[in-house]
Amino acid sequence: MLEDHRPRVAAERRARMRRTLLEAALLVFAEKGVDASVIDDVITAAGVSRGTFYNYFRTNGELLIAANEELGNELVRHIEERVASLSTPAARLATGIRLYFDVSRRFPLLAHFLARVGPQAAGPGNLLYTYLPVHLAEGVKRGEFVEMPTLAALDIIVGSGILVVTRISAGEADDKYLHACLLGLMRSLGYPSERADALLATPLLPLDFDDESLLVRTHRRYMDQKRPKRTRSPSPAPRRA
Repeated sequence: MLEDHRPRVAAERRARMRRTLLEAALLVFAEKGVDASVIDDVITAAGVSRGTFYNYFRTNGELLIAANEELGNELVRHIEERVASLSTPAARLATGIRLYFDVSRRFPLLAHFLARVGPQAAGPGNLLYTYLPVHLAEGVKRGEFVEMPTLAALDIIVGSGILVVTRISAGEADDKYLHACLLGLMRSLGYPSERADALLATPLLPLDFDDESLLVRTHRRYMDQKRPKRTRSPSPAPRRA
């Protein structure tokens, strides 16, 4: 009996279309902000019909949540994969935040989108709330961080992170500024200044992303839109004999 491939093919087609809509949404939200009604712009950017769009998303808010979680969780998964082998919670946390800022500097699309989204960037479906509490709890247990309510520690990390990325988006975050913010953040968790300074001085290897990742694909389109269009010079008039 031959296997029916139609359900698999249909699921793959649906996943590709959803990804296309999310790419378009990220571009439009980064440009127009999250308070604007962007559905018409997303339909145009994605090159789909209105009926196709509504097969996937019903509202502006639903689209924002999906785009935010897809992009944010892709980044968090990459960071967690990188820091998992580090031996201490403080090293994992500091390196993870450094990587987060580094990616925001390397990919302006991400920085502009996060700056536009603001606190909504860390919605309840964000994997930050899966991984960070584990690192914080282990850090308290090992005496690296002071004990405080987990929610307070999360707000310190996530809130300051969003403000820093907003500075990055505006071109106001140089290396000195980022170092000061990172140092202050670690100290606010109870990590000693001298140890934090040494931790932040370790070399940082940038994250690599696959060319087909949502971040890279969307960033590429974003930069193409920002690049000045070349205009063809008019052809010289033919000489008269």
